[in-house]
Amino acid sequence: MRKSTIVLGSMLAITGAPLMLVTAALVPSAAYAEQKVSIKVGEQLTKAQTAAKSKKWDQALNAIKAAQAVTPRTDYDDYKINEMLLYVYLQQGRNADGAKLLEQQMNSPLMPANEKVQRQKTLAQLYFRAGSYGKALQVGNQYLKSAPGDKDIQLLVAQAYFEQHDYKSAIASAERIVKTQNPPSQDLLQLIARSNYELKDTAGTSKALEQLLKYYPTADTWKSVLKGYIENTKNDEPLGDLYRLAQDVGALSKPSDYIDMSQALTVTGFAMEAKRVLEAGLAAKVFEPTPDDPKRDPGEANRTLTSMQRYIDAEQKALAGANKVLTGNSSAEDIYKASKLFFSSGDYPKAITALQKALAKGGLAKPDDAQMLFGIALSRAGRKPEASKAFDAVKTPDYAEIARLWKLAVR
Repeated sequence: MRKSTIVLGSMLAITGAPLMLVTAALVPSAAYAEQKVSIKVGEQLTKAQTAAKSKKWDQALNAIKAAQAVTPRTDYDDYKINEMLLYVYLQQGRNADGAKLLEQQMNSPLMPANEKVQRQKTLAQLYFRAGSYGKALQVGNQYLKSAPGDKDIQLLVAQAYFEQHDYKSAIASAERIVKTQNPPSQDLLQLIARSNYELKDTAGTSKALEQLLKYYPTADTWKSVLKGYIENTKNDEPLGDLYRLAQDVGALSKPSDYIDMSQALTVTGFAMEAKRVLEAGLAAKVFEPTPDDPKRDPGEANRTLTSMQRYIDAEQKALAGANKVLTGNSSAEDIYKASKLFFSSGDYPKAITALQKALAKGGLAKPDDAQMLFGIALSRAGRKPEASKAFDAVKTPDYAEIARLWKLAVR
């Protein structure tokens, strides 16, 4: 089973947020170095500072090494050398090295007391960036005792709990922040939804998703929500229903979305629908190369269309006799097969009639497949209230979760 991930892209911006370090405190001026730092150490730190301003990090590190080699040195020399080294580490993204060095600096009696709280915030961020989530939690929670209203670290703590798979603590931390916000943060609602999903708390997941889509009903939000479900779904029937939802809410955007959707639909008996999906992608120029993705190839869609042509032909041939199934004394399974042909061809009113008949007869091998298709057909026919009721009738737990997503879309 693929690992599902409700997108926490914005949440992960924590790891790219500016670190709360005052650059001037790290890079001593030449005059200050002459007054407080040993002359030879000051000379090397000045060289390091000059190199750092030009982003010549190797030169800066060489100058720092030269400063470390000066003898004798005072404790203050070492403190200022480490400050300069810390600055370089941060600029290079060496988060683990930076965290180790900053913790050492904070234990030094030379660090001004009025800097320690702000440096503690930086230390929590560095540990998070370095993937040391336990240390990030320890330092972050300690920092919040001094700065309880700091939203950056509140968010970091919630995300660190999530990364450690402590989903209950992640939810509790995130919900404490959400209560103070109007509107609530999209990032936090995503975190709450994802954590409930991992705990298999259907009610909690649904509540968070409802809030998320209430305040942020955009295509991007739907992409974030659906991504995890699609990645975690391995059966083609529910996968097709998720892709249909993505298509209907404008969250189908990548070439791979169109290809994967068309393949899932084809193998489950909806080749005519799959053809329309690919043709829509071609018409929208989804497969055309872009500066960000120059390898996109319209030929991929055309090749996929060619490969599914025999399935399309078979469905079109069977469609000619589908009406007779509706008028005769056919079994529920045969009527359901006819409804799939109507749906695949885009004739949703006939699909609705056939599905009603099949479901009323009962005895279907996969009743929730039919019930989901019934709801989607009603939605696409513009009969939203009836679609919502149809989705309520879905019983299988995995399918019921997808049905709840559809209900959010048709409300």
